[in-house]
Amino acid sequence: MLLGTKKMMTVDRMNNLQDMPHIGEKMTKRFVEHFGSEKAALDAILEGDIASISGVEGIGQRYAISLVHEVRAKVEGVSISDFLKTKEAMEIYGRLIDLIQQFAHTRYAKDKLHIYYPYPETKRDKIEEVRESVSYYMDIAELLNGDSEFLRLLPQIKSLNLKYAFPRVRECAILTADHSEFEYARTRFGDIIDVQLVSNLSEFVDYARGYSHVIASDDNFLGFDFPEDIEPEFVAELKKMEDWKIVPEREIGFFAKNLTSIECAIAVIQRVRSTGIRFFEELEDRDLETLRATLSLIDENGDVKPGADPDIGRLAGILENMDICVSTTLNDANTRLYRCLSESKLILSGQDMLKVMKGNVELKDLLEKEVYQSYRSIIRDAKEQVTGQLRLMKSELVLVESLFPYDITHPVEVDPEGLDSLRQHVKKLLHRKKIEHKRNISKTLHDYHEVVQKMVREVLDFDVGFTIGCFAHEYGLTIPSLIKSNGIGFVGGENLFLRSRNGSVSPIDYSVGANTYAPEEGSGRVVLLSGVNSGGKTSMLELIAQCTILAHMGFPTPTKCLEIGLINGLYYFAKSKGTLDAGAFETTLREFAIVADDSSKMVLVDELESITEPGASARIIAGILEVLCDNTSSMAVFVSHLSELILENTKCSVRVDGIEASGLDSELNLIVDRTPRYNYIAKSTPELIVERLARKTTGKEKVFYERLRGKF
Repeated sequence: MLLGTKKMMTVDRMNNLQDMPHIGEKMTKRFVEHFGSEKAALDAILEGDIASISGVEGIGQRYAISLVHEVRAKVEGVSISDFLKTKEAMEIYGRLIDLIQQFAHTRYAKDKLHIYYPYPETKRDKIEEVRESVSYYMDIAELLNGDSEFLRLLPQIKSLNLKYAFPRVRECAILTADHSEFEYARTRFGDIIDVQLVSNLSEFVDYARGYSHVIASDDNFLGFDFPEDIEPEFVAELKKMEDWKIVPEREIGFFAKNLTSIECAIAVIQRVRSTGIRFFEELEDRDLETLRATLSLIDENGDVKPGADPDIGRLAGILENMDICVSTTLNDANTRLYRCLSESKLILSGQDMLKVMKGNVELKDLLEKEVYQSYRSIIRDAKEQVTGQLRLMKSELVLVESLFPYDITHPVEVDPEGLDSLRQHVKKLLHRKKIEHKRNISKTLHDYHEVVQKMVREVLDFDVGFTIGCFAHEYGLTIPSLIKSNGIGFVGGENLFLRSRNGSVSPIDYSVGANTYAPEEGSGRVVLLSGVNSGGKTSMLELIAQCTILAHMGFPTPTKCLEIGLINGLYYFAKSKGTLDAGAFETTLREFAIVADDSSKMVLVDELESITEPGASARIIAGILEVLCDNTSSMAVFVSHLSELILENTKCSVRVDGIEASGLDSELNLIVDRTPRYNYIAKSTPELIVERLARKTTGKEKVFYERLRGKF
């Protein structure tokens, strides 16, 4: 079950890259070069893979997010600005995404969170779809959020590299005498192995001796007797051969370049399934285990992993230890031979002396005869030592025979040609063993090539949902109840921005409009929120905005319980900084004119009175509130210190709520009940601030503040 990550349905006008917004011919080439094909690039855009799109040359994260948003807007018929109507509303949304991203375990999930934004009420089906998925992932987060091994695996998974340059295989070649076969082989396999056109047997042998493994793609040379060091593999038509048979490295290369991501994705799926949750059902448990076991045989370079095959390990060990083994054996042999010669005595009989004097026998021959048995024993032991230490097989013993000289010499020296012959033999044997092993691996992996791409993508998409689940788990969020009436009400609301900064905040209960939590005195669709400075009025607006945005995204909200009627737009206006000049004042009024339509909306305004002098501000606010009251689909909360003055200038029914301070605590902090009191005009209580300053200072400053306090 995925969090809205199904690929968006394409429409007729978006079947290729140049149908996408802002993608021309040059950008199309960059996308294709990066993703390997136009289809892969289209899939990435339609699936919202912002992390991969950001990797395209000349494209950053902002462009990728914008591109995905525009494409989704075309496909779904709604854009992010259709709900978030003001700059400040967009900023609240951005801060929420930033907060959720802190719980992402992969860059893919962190970036892809940007594809989720609040939908208007007209897209209720989209909201419901996401709500269902989020509930599912909240349950999963409860199960897995404390699993250290699971949390270790997820960050190691990345989007698969579909376009990779695998190094050429220098030890293998295709030889053919057929021109058409040569052209076909060069086109299909020439990027990874050598392809040679030969005209006769001599040329075939010359080329073959340069490679550990040779594939003959026709039967022109099938009847010839080749030298012992040439063992070509004859195959039928190359067109009928699968890649894993001819170039297993190509298939293995894809898995090798993405080895960590694939292995960790398998482990994540197995971990999730161990909790009883069904996940990625395209592969059965036995298939996952087969894939895992096969991948355990290769390393990230595409080579056979040490220990994966006993024969390969033995042959690799021979090459690694050959020089030092032969050198050590040679030193031992010469030490024994020197000792033997030093301790030997030559006693000549009369007959031997006469033969030497007559020139019939060389003295050297007599000396060799004397130590011959000892020398042969030393050489025999040396061969056995090399054979044993290198773990040579019977078929390889003949090559050891030529390592040491048959005739007696001192010191004993290794025959370089014999040593090179042994080395080349082992190299070729090792390569052939690896070819055989790689073919088996490649044949198995070939069957999983396509499904593995889906698997890794689904695990990455899983992390998107899991991220939201972990976010909800950390902050104790709940899925809100969607109601048909025009209202929002909650119990135990906590401003996420304050919570993330301070660790804990005072929970708030509040209601606007018709809902279960509305006060008996009146639901109040349009509300003035009055109260003490630093009492939490702005934080209350932020909390309402957070709940409204998250609920319309289909996400959980920072409340113990919440009811909300879906709307079509959120207007958030932050506090103005000082009195505005004429031009800025006019611009501000134009911004508020957009709330005059009859669409369903939530309007949140923080201290609009600062735009001009208090009397005029009160009349302007009163007029805006009247317009909002006339629209029965609107809800509004205006924070203001001019509540009484505004009420004097409005003819509509406006509820006034208040957040009031009751005094100072022992540390001279304001004692405030953050939950607003319904139908109550709260005072700003500036006298408490003055009192706090008077009690915290001394000397002339204290006298100054005491004098101000006297004015109250």
